[in-house]
Amino acid sequence: MKKWMLLGLISALFMLGGCGMELDTNGNQAAEEPNSIAFNDEFTKGFLQSSDEVVKGHYLLKSQTEGYTVHFPINATLDKAVFERAGDEFEAVGFVENDNQENLSYYYNINYDDQPRANDLEFKLDMFDTYLDYTGDFEEYTKDRVTYYYSEDVFEFEGKKSYQYFAYVKPEIENKGINFIGSVTCIDYDQPCKQNSMEVKDKVLNIMHSIDFKSR
Repeated sequence: MKKWMLLGLISALFMLGGCGMELDTNGNQAAEEPNSIAFNDEFTKGFLQSSDEVVKGHYLLKSQTEGYTVHFPINATLDKAVFERAGDEFEAVGFVENDNQENLSYYYNINYDDQPRANDLEFKLDMFDTYLDYTGDFEEYTKDRVTYYYSEDVFEFEGKKSYQYFAYVKPEIENKGINFIGSVTCIDYDQPCKQNSMEVKDKVLNIMHSIDFKSR
């Protein structure tokens, strides 16, 4: 084979090998984004700090207020319709994760406050009456210098149950707090689903306990 033909073949191979390769601003090969439900959703992707999993099956979601982070399931998407933000003082986000294998749907609500009303415990617990029509008792406990006012309930409509795990999450940082709700339903109520298993409850509480408040 003539030398010029060999060089042409080598060049073609390099071109084929580099086809579709993304480069960063420095001309280096960019890291390939994961093919996950979360990263395939453009709105959700804008909240994720990186494509690295902070714990197995979870990315790190960073609030646009920069006031907190929380573990975010790789198979979840943010609900754009419920997103709300008022400067750095308030943010509401919701996200859903469907586990088709277990026939379970998880929906999480996080309402973040960074203003004096976050210190008003009575007001913040009364919000669960507004959100969930719940007026019962709360269990108070502290974990990693964060106080949780926690409860759980079952909502039933036309024979279909929704298990709800919720808390007001109050750090030591003044003027900050989060109303957290995790709701679990069956995707198909005609099929078996273990909504009230300890594994399901632990999954929701692991998300709640992953909330990490940031000082400004």
